[in-house]
Amino acid sequence: MFEKILVPTDGSKLAEKAGFEAVKLAKKTGGKVIVTHIIDQGSTRPYDELESEAQQYIKTIVDYAVENDVECESQIIYGSPKYDLMTLTRKSEADSIMLGTHGKTGITSTLLGSFTQNVLKNIKLPIILIK
Repeated sequence: MFEKILVPTDGSKLAEKAGFEAVKLAKKTGGKVIVTHIIDQGSTRPYDELESEAQQYIKTIVDYAVENDVECESQIIYGSPKYDLMTLTRKSEADSIMLGTHGKTGITSTLLGSFTQNVLKNIKLPIILIK
């Protein structure tokens, strides 16, 4: 376990923190981190702008992994964050997921964000939540 840790990121502080914690855990276990961002196909913003932001979100975590001598992959896809994370998890052969309890929406009044609730409900892997 913790040989391949998938970290979905949306650019939020909690997602970044989850990425850093995943790197620390991978360093201890000799594992690898897979950082991913799903560009929401429902967005009306220009794709180039969204892709540039996604690359920056991922770069922060990848740079931290490199600094700590931890193997790290990254991927950006265009699709549905709600549904495509399950596919990414399967294709990457991840054995665990680390993510923040809340994303970029800024709604902190609920215990967990809707994306995190969806992950917990639909993905049958060990999941570590960061708050």
